[in-house]
Amino acid sequence: MSLFEPEGLWNGVNARLGKRGLPGWLVLIPLLGALGVAAAVELGVRTFDTDWHPVFGYTARSDDGGARFRALWVALAAAPVIQGLAAALLGPLYGQPRRWREALAVAIVGNVPLYFSGIALLWLPGILLVIGAFFVSYVWWVTGARELLAVPPSESTEFVMITVIASSTVLLLLASVLPL
Repeated sequence: MSLFEPEGLWNGVNARLGKRGLPGWLVLIPLLGALGVAAAVELGVRTFDTDWHPVFGYTARSDDGGARFRALWVALAAAPVIQGLAAALLGPLYGQPRRWREALAVAIVGNVPLYFSGIALLWLPGILLVIGAFFVSYVWWVTGARELLAVPPSESTEFVMITVIASSTVLLLLASVLPL
């Protein structure tokens, strides 16, 4: 298995789809991953980005009440779940049945590189690592869509792009409506 051709990863995930503990892991991965990223961002803002800088001026204020921390945590944990639901709902448009568990597994496991790299957001240049991890996650989502959801290879890139756009739209609408 390599980062850019993770067929072995998806074979392992596929083998575990029918086992009892998988839904628990699928819930735990985004909760803990999002917690790590939100904590790194909050710590970075509190420690490194709250003073006057002679070149950059004032930067973001720290979050004393914890509302921004909670909103970021909820958004980062909900994003792969919403993406998985969007992928399952879009399955029939690509000639496939709705595979709820497989779609959630593809979206959640595909986000793992983003969760690991998100810890680098402790420092502002960490965003470069997150951008690189997004491309790795995209490759994981595309191969997962081919391997687990049986999306044809010629349509897997389009499928993933539509699920990312759809889930981002839903998250944006939820963030504007819910008072986190």
